[in-house]
Amino acid sequence: MKSLSLASIALALVASANALSLQSRAQVLLADGKSMQFGTARNNFSWQASGILYQGCKDSVSFPINIANCYALSLSSDPTAHLNPGAATPRQRIEFLSPGAADGVTQKFKWRYYLSSTVGTSSKFFHLMQLFSRGDGSPIITLDAVNGQIKIKDYKRDCVTTGCPSIPLASFTDRTTVHFVTVTYGPNGRMDYVVKDAADQSKMLLRYTVTGQMGSQSTSIKFGAYKATFEGMSAVNAAVGDFVNET
Repeated sequence: MKSLSLASIALALVASANALSLQSRAQVLLADGKSMQFGTARNNFSWQASGILYQGCKDSVSFPINIANCYALSLSSDPTAHLNPGAATPRQRIEFLSPGAADGVTQKFKWRYYLSSTVGTSSKFFHLMQLFSRGDGSPIITLDAVNGQIKIKDYKRDCVTTGCPSIPLASFTDRTTVHFVTVTYGPNGRMDYVVKDAADQSKMLLRYTVTGQMGSQSTSIKFGAYKATFEGMSAVNAAVGDFVNET
């Protein structure tokens, strides 16, 4: 009888663990891709989505997503779908962003990111991260997926001089990456941006440190997937989460 009782307890524990696992993978639809939608996330971040956004992520068996508080992003391969309304040229967007900060403010952020290798790239813009200035009405620095690479673009400085880094796309996809940003906003600003492999944070994938113009009036860190559309493009499947404001 005692052995049967222990077996029953063991089975109950396994069932409970499985239930918790299923619960942790439950998804809540936040944006359905039928219009531009907006909402709030943890740690004072907000989101804007023209595509499909879920709170909660489903792991790939081959490439598990190592993000606890996870959001799943999906943009269509149809260049006429999931469009950001009112844009000068056709584009799709799912981004998380920090509140606009004034010149002279220093902030420190961390988040996790996963990009599926099913993604395709081109010469057109595809921002995974932006330092976006409302005073300038444009990004200052971005991390882009372009022409088979993940690369930094600097819109205020010459990359030949500053050494904007890049890595092959395959070194970034199908793995969870951790992103660290320390930024002082304004005309005399500074940005230190580091991307690491979440599986081994001693492994730095890229780093960009630069001083000078870092936005004006109201500037935010944005991350997710924001891209131009074109015929023959691929769908985008990504995940972000574990946002931390370490300021």
